[in-house]
Amino acid sequence: MATRGVALGGPYAFLGELGKQVEAKGFDAAWVAETTQESMIQASVLAQATERIDVGTNITLAFPRSPTVTAMQAWDLNELTGGRFVVGLGSQVKRIIEERFSAAFDQPAKRMGEYVQAMQTVWRMERGEDVTFDGDLYRVLRPGLGGLGKAHDRALPRVYVAAVGPLMTKAAASYADGILGHPFTSDRYLADDVLPRVDAALAEAGRDRDDFTVCQGVILCISDDRDVAIREAKQQIAFYGTTPNYQPVFASYGDEELTGELRDVWKRTGQDLDAMVDAVPDEAVARYAVAGTPAEVRDQLGAIEQHVDHLILGGAWYKVRPERMAENLWAILETFGSG
Repeated sequence: MATRGVALGGPYAFLGELGKQVEAKGFDAAWVAETTQESMIQASVLAQATERIDVGTNITLAFPRSPTVTAMQAWDLNELTGGRFVVGLGSQVKRIIEERFSAAFDQPAKRMGEYVQAMQTVWRMERGEDVTFDGDLYRVLRPGLGGLGKAHDRALPRVYVAAVGPLMTKAAASYADGILGHPFTSDRYLADDVLPRVDAALAEAGRDRDDFTVCQGVILCISDDRDVAIREAKQQIAFYGTTPNYQPVFASYGDEELTGELRDVWKRTGQDLDAMVDAVPDEAVARYAVAGTPAEVRDQLGAIEQHVDHLILGGAWYKVRPERMAENLWAILETFGSG
């Protein structure tokens, strides 16, 4: 059975306590994102607040950072957690990387593959290995000021890569320790598209599936008022569904026309939320999310979970009030926790 983690966020005053609750409830990991808050700082808070569970970033933006800097942060966090840290890298999209972070986005899959190899070179240098990496986009040709490290027995941190399309999936399977699947998905998309691509890329790279971790997010909305949960799931599906890159998810159930319909509503109504929700049919919620009362959702994760090694439970966030996001998080802990 897959292990389970919980996506966390929010004010730093509460983040450590949330991590303790995730651990106390018997989950296997806590994950933080990099949207309004920096991921490594969040991870360091959780690292010091927990003792058993993995702490991971889903995701840390790769391209705005030097791979050496990211590698140094991950190395330190892995020491701080006693080997419990997972650095999850993501590419984001071209417009955000270029217009917010003033960073390069060309050849994103190739760039990510080299980025991971550069990080691994830094870690091997810390273990005292006389290695370098000289790629087309990134280089690590010398160790730090203190020379090669002496941590000969230290395990390398785990690095996962967030991937949607085939090229980034191949980069993840070729060089990383695992893949982070986007929460907008379906059981059919995983079984028929994602996993065959992963298996093919691993085989081409000569790697064993047992040494690679498939992590998958899920849109999980829980409320005692079923209508509230369903609406929030529809809001999130509508938001993701306007992006053409995610059309293959809809296509897994023959709903590919929804992408065009949602984009039309988005433009025609000026992103009117009620109109977007109305454009998402009820059956789409069952196919691309898990939503309902605690009793309804308790046994609905299996369709996704059977295909993955680790499931990340997180709620909708698009146009969802902060208090409802907090309620949903607590419902996830109560509904699926064992402690």
